[in-house]
Amino acid sequence: MSKRISPPDLEAANILLSELFEEVNKWESQLAGGIKLPVGATAVQRLRQSEISFGNPRNKLIFLTEEAFKEAGVELTPIYRKQMRGEYDFYYMSVTVNLRPQPGAQFRWLSCQLDFSPKGKSEPIVQAIFPQSEWRTVMEWGVGMSLGLNENLNWSVGVDATQETELANLYGNWKANIASKNKLKGLIVVPEFTYEAGRSEITAVGEGGSTCDWYIQDAEMLKKTTVEFATVFKVPQGTESIKLRGIAWAEANMNWFTANLGDVFGELDDRFKNLLQQKDKAARQLARGISEEWSLALPKT
Repeated sequence: MSKRISPPDLEAANILLSELFEEVNKWESQLAGGIKLPVGATAVQRLRQSEISFGNPRNKLIFLTEEAFKEAGVELTPIYRKQMRGEYDFYYMSVTVNLRPQPGAQFRWLSCQLDFSPKGKSEPIVQAIFPQSEWRTVMEWGVGMSLGLNENLNWSVGVDATQETELANLYGNWKANIASKNKLKGLIVVPEFTYEAGRSEITAVGEGGSTCDWYIQDAEMLKKTTVEFATVFKVPQGTESIKLRGIAWAEANMNWFTANLGDVFGELDDRFKNLLQQKDKAARQLARGISEEWSLALPKT
């Protein structure tokens, strides 16, 4: 995947799930005569009640300066020294997305989009984003990474010395930017970066623009998941504040969902049957998600 996916209409998804719950509950009540547990209605309700929330992007909003890199032992490349001295202010920011499925609810896809504004001549520019697909092998270790920025304003990762030895036998473009924590050459922005989404397929796009997107696909995304999405962005010097819009959504594992509707599927209204037979379309239209906007004052120290 190399292009962006349009976010779902979250309000329409809420309405559709409510209508589906009423339809499934009605037919299960008639077919079971009040004897059997309403399996299908329970599945719909658990999907409806699963929640996604954002952390506060102000929590890790850091002003990046040439002096800070020097203190960390990092000499920026000439292009970024020049930009920091007379053109742009650079910032690191991370936003967490928390997926809280109800018991039994299963998800297969988590997405996040961050859109920076204003647009036009004062438009923020995304310099680097994390996580990305090439770091997947490292992130599968789960905990203990120190996330830093190197001379190219790209990512460096510090791991425990024992992990560095084992990772040295693996392949990947990231190998040149990984080291034990005590040898990490980078400005550390997150001392203990954690990633809890398991063995996921990750697609990230957006560097060079003002909107960035992550798509995380994981067939086993069944438990509570917290993912931290990190960006380095720059703004024209003199910019005091920016606006940020975030939207995050999760799509259900439709094999799990439709299996729970099997007893009443044939009785459902045609619009629901037609939708549920198109699993990818149904997953998008029944997505759980959240949309938020923030006005961020940019620190200068």
